[in-house]
Amino acid sequence: MRVAAISFLLAVTVARSAWAFEDFEGTRAQGMGGATRAWALGDSAPMLNPSGMSLAKVYNAEASYGYTSRLSGQFLHASVIDSTSASTLAGGLYYTYRTEKSAAGVPGHGHEVGAALSLPIGEHLAAGATLKWFRLAGPDQGPEAVSGGVTFDGGITVRVMPQISFAVVGVNINDLHTGQAPRMLTYGAAFLPFPTLVLAADGVTAFSRDDVTGARGTGFRGGGELTIAGRVAARAGGGFDPLLGVGYVAAGLSALSELGALDLGVRGDVWSFDKSYGDRNLFLGVSLRLFVGAALPDENERDRQPRSYE
Repeated sequence: MRVAAISFLLAVTVARSAWAFEDFEGTRAQGMGGATRAWALGDSAPMLNPSGMSLAKVYNAEASYGYTSRLSGQFLHASVIDSTSASTLAGGLYYTYRTEKSAAGVPGHGHEVGAALSLPIGEHLAAGATLKWFRLAGPDQGPEAVSGGVTFDGGITVRVMPQISFAVVGVNINDLHTGQAPRMLTYGAAFLPFPTLVLAADGVTAFSRDDVTGARGTGFRGGGELTIAGRVAARAGGGFDPLLGVGYVAAGLSALSELGALDLGVRGDVWSFDKSYGDRNLFLGVSLRLFVGAALPDENERDRQPRSYE
């Protein structure tokens, strides 16, 4: 696949926690409150639902930057996604680098690398998996301690009709016995009343306890995306995170062209059940997407999949 020919791009996004690292979901996904499991296109697919790579024919390279107000956390993130193969097999690669400091000023950093594959099965079903390796050092492990390992996600997307899709994803199926890689079951639904509007709702059930709060349970998130004249996309969403015990709202905006897109995202906590993570957090993120060989689908395809640059 051509995806192997593109080197990783450099980017940055956000860590929300005070002493425990968290996963990066992507700037666009953050703008929808993280509710994208059943419509996980492009960069979000390897991280949230690898089977989503089969939803559209795209070949994207993406880089992102973000900042979180809590403990000045930052992420570097890059990805390449290719679902244009004649064999119908879709693939993706990503790398994330994260930094933050504890309340005592102890720095922490981490690396995560993922490789994903997705295969459509007939017209209505796609299955995918992401193999992940990560390594995290401090601050919650201690200044000299390191945690990490290899785990994987597995997801299924069912598109019962062009306007409705459902998804189920097992996260960190290989249990590493750490709150840094919590075992979770996530699930979602997406509804496209017309091609330029996506409405999505997700559930997240965490079986592993958070390293700081000790919490686990089920949370929810919902959001939407509206594309205007094929050149601007607006997003909004919100939800409840069961591990952090926070409720949040989010919004995002994209400028689109045939060559690429510039994405902005913001997410802010509005209330909290647990004060272990300190003050309410504000996330600000930006990403740049490059569409390689982007092309509009033919008339018979327009009702089945979005434009490649959306």
